[in-house]
Amino acid sequence: MQSLIDKKTTIQRVIFLNIALIISEIIAGIYSGSMALIADAFHNLGDVLALFIALIAIIYGAKKATETMTFGYIRAESMAAFVNSIFLSITMIFIFIESVQRFLNPLDINAPMVIFTSLIALFVNGFSTWLLDQKNIEHHHEDEHEHEDMNIKSAYLHMLGDAFVSLSVVVGGIIMYFYGINTIDSLLSMIFSIYVMVANFPILKNSFLSLIDSNSYNIKNIEELIMQSSEILSIHDLHLYRPNSKESYGSVHIVLKNDLLLSEIEKVIESIRERVCKKGITHFIVQPESTNYHLDDISCHTH
Repeated sequence: MQSLIDKKTTIQRVIFLNIALIISEIIAGIYSGSMALIADAFHNLGDVLALFIALIAIIYGAKKATETMTFGYIRAESMAAFVNSIFLSITMIFIFIESVQRFLNPLDINAPMVIFTSLIALFVNGFSTWLLDQKNIEHHHEDEHEHEDMNIKSAYLHMLGDAFVSLSVVVGGIIMYFYGINTIDSLLSMIFSIYVMVANFPILKNSFLSLIDSNSYNIKNIEELIMQSSEILSIHDLHLYRPNSKESYGSVHIVLKNDLLLSEIEKVIESIRERVCKKGITHFIVQPESTNYHLDDISCHTH
């Protein structure tokens, strides 16, 4: 419980720090004429949304299912990630187009303000990375579940990436100040936009696939695992899906060769669940059936 409080408090601190940074970068970017600062601000906004997702996952991950939410809030992560990814992609496309126009028609840029603001961003992102370092918040809680640790690690990597982006903006500002090459700002903005869209694409893809119940497993391997039970004649209606990044669900109908006692059927089912669990499938429903249901269609059969 204490670890849960520590994680919530840490992420909340990082969120507030980065919201203040975003506001500062947008104001400084507009005042100085730097698209790189504005691009970095929206990049940070995307990461703040990702931090909110991590925070929601931690809060709702501790909640139990209810009569109205029988699965709990297991889809919240994928839905939020999908919406945030679309928003971030649209924003980056807009910034890329604006950066191309600025590159073709350069404007005067206040290089000292760019350097000063990006140095603040570098400090904030570096400090946020340090706060989210698991060694700083989990050294007393080694019994925590792995998926909770991965939540923090994901946020940590976001902030670490932001720190490197801020460092590059500092370098760009120095080049503009000493050499007067203002187009470097637009060039950096274009690079940032492409980088963010490329990094964002897997999140957009995976969240979309999760929402439409796509299967990421080799279904033939799962079939072979199930058929290792000598009591099974055939299987059908095998379905696999990932409701979020931490859970994998599935269901299957198994046709038994002989009429068995309920206790014997339960042993067959538990042996199947044990094998698929080793593959990472956390919730697997097995429906036993007699030879009356023997079908040729093995997987994903629909009536």
